Amino acid sequence: MRHIRWMGVLLIVGLFSFVSHSALAQTAPATFTLQPGGTATITFEAFCTNFGQKFPQAIQAPNALGPNNIQAALTYIQSNNLAADPAKALEAQYAIWQLTGATGSPAGAADAKAVVAAAASAPASASGTSVVDAAKANQVSVTLTSWQPIGDQVQIGSAMDNFYGRGTLTVANTSQQALTLAMPAGTLFPPVTAGEQTMAGYATNTQVSNPQATQAAQQLPNTSGEGRPFLLVLAALLLVGASRMLRVIRLAR
Repeated sequence: MRHIRWMGVLLIVGLFSFVSHSALAQTAPATFTLQPGGTATITFEAFCTNFGQKFPQAIQAPNALGPNNIQAALTYIQSNNLAADPAKALEAQYAIWQLTGATGSPAGAADAKAVVAAAASAPASASGTSVVDAAKANQVSVTLTSWQPIGDQVQIGSAMDNFYGRGTLTVANTSQQALTLAMPAGTLFPPVTAGEQTMAGYATNTQVSNPQATQAAQQLPNTSGEGRPFLLVLAALLLVGASRMLRVIRLAR
């Protein structure tokens, strides 16, 4: 009887663990919705793309999206949190320079090789319109509000310099319709000063502020519905199994 009771407990714990994990996996969407007049503040991190040029002290608002291999590489860098460790971030930077065809860039070690390998995969496409495309269509205004290097300067070739940084963007919906937007990994930020590095970045956080009438809807979790019917069916089956197991436990008493 004790064995049956423990089986029931484990089944129930497994059910709630599975459902909780599935919900958690859906709470970090890549897209956000702006109502007319709404604004979003996007925090981003970005790496250099031009080996041998100076780190930019100032950059402009994004104006393009990098090639597929840079998009895939930055997606891998973000998902594996390589930017959190300066040594791993430098390895990631070596990989990006290699992927842009630079000659003379250090080869790096295991992390650099992993980024290069990941770049062979096709990048996932965002379900929303990129902020770059929306700006070109005059649907939004995009303003760079801050930019600074991350960490200390390191030895790069014969010089000491920074290689990655962090900044913020403000995106305002200037159209008359709601827009579903995204800042894809690989978004390019040109330098203010010609001859300095163009930066390729990814969004790390987005704070949305919509007009008062639509804020209640905006505060609801923006979760993906993909795969939800399967999860609901599986959760229902697990609940039925748990119920039957508990009934067996009561009868065994």
